[in-house]
Amino acid sequence: MALRYRKHIRLPGHDYMHGAYFVTLCTAYRRQVLGKIIGTDNDARIELTAVGRIVDECWHAIPDHFPYVRLDEMQIMPDHLHAIIILQREHNNGGVETTMAEDEIKGRAKGPRRGSLGAILGAFKSETTKRVNRMNATNGKRLWQPNFHERVIREHTGERGHIAQYIARNPANWR
Repeated sequence: MALRYRKHIRLPGHDYMHGAYFVTLCTAYRRQVLGKIIGTDNDARIELTAVGRIVDECWHAIPDHFPYVRLDEMQIMPDHLHAIIILQREHNNGGVETTMAEDEIKGRAKGPRRGSLGAILGAFKSETTKRVNRMNATNGKRLWQPNFHERVIREHTGERGHIAQYIARNPANWR
């Protein structure tokens, strides 16, 4: 059996340990399990399913588990989630962890670096999947597509405001 090659989609040389990011997470097979859009144009909004409510609850709990994370605009759609997530690591030992753990210095065999954007989103996807499988009495059913889409937000260009507007207007633009 041939191994599948997965293209590395992260920005080369960027550590994903601090900064603002526009992220998109898609459900497996783009199944519309998170909710449905009610209304049209400016009145459009998402009506969450039980799965969507789990996703919403787990998303808002991220800072409880990762205190250096700040959540900004977020929108759950029927088959995906858009959000702005900010990793605020202070430098010069300003109260937030600034040293790498010993296993990170030696290099990890596999997986994202502890505390990175990839690790945070991986933990989120894992927890939501476990909760949904528990609720539905299923075992091992995928909720999310592998990986995620991200864009590093360049603060000095005003890009964050434009992205926040795009996210907020997403229900109005639904197919």
